[in-house]
Amino acid sequence: MERVRNAFIYLALLIFPFSVHANELAEAKAAYEQNDLVRAFMLYEKLAAEGNVIAKNNLAYMYYNGAGIPQDYQQAFSLYKALAEEGYVIAQNNLGAMFAQGRGVAQDFKQSLYWYTKAAEQGDVEAQFNLGFMYKKAHGVPEDYQKASYWYEKAAEQGDVDAQVNIAYMYHEGQGVDQDLAGALFWYQQAALKGNGKAQYNLAVMYRLGEGITKDYIESYKWFALSLKNGFKASKQSMESLRLKMTPEEITKAEQLVNE
Repeated sequence: MERVRNAFIYLALLIFPFSVHANELAEAKAAYEQNDLVRAFMLYEKLAAEGNVIAKNNLAYMYYNGAGIPQDYQQAFSLYKALAEEGYVIAQNNLGAMFAQGRGVAQDFKQSLYWYTKAAEQGDVEAQFNLGFMYKKAHGVPEDYQKASYWYEKAAEQGDVDAQVNIAYMYHEGQGVDQDLAGALFWYQQAALKGNGKAQYNLAVMYRLGEGITKDYIESYKWFALSLKNGFKASKQSMESLRLKMTPEEITKAEQLVNE
């Protein structure tokens, strides 16, 4: 089972304390965090007019979200485009997202792909995930499992939990990569240890069936239980079914592991 984000736009408020405008940026950041959005906007606008790229990025963020000002996608797009063309990675990813969603500009998946790729090649984890999503789901581009698996794994290696679940699934099913149950197990484990309910469920299934690892009902039960605790409701029926195959001693051991 794969994991898909509800949205694949990344709009982080960018703050670099080492900037030459560090004091002014810190003041603007403090105003933002205190919910004095009008003052934060005015400070960022002043710094942006002086050419500060951090302020331009944060100004774009505020325009996109309508924070302290009326929402204005076109202004956000204009600012992100200028920053993206200067090589700023977060802006490149955000520009790709705006092209994909048709916000502030006509929807254009070729441009979206271009800017996501620019950012992904510079190591931006969100852009890497977004490329994986586009290629896997044929979202504005031809379906390409090899490219999808490549970018999902890049994002997974940087710790992106959703990407870890998705590349695990692709290894399990042999989508874009040779089927590799050990690889699937590894990535499900990485996401499961971070509390991802779907990864925990899939890991439990692999333990129950002995896929890529020795069959182990105790471990399977443990991961089903943890998955259920993390809101993955399908685990309840699987756990109850597994109990019928376990001894009372095994169930007790499994429940001890869950509590630990």
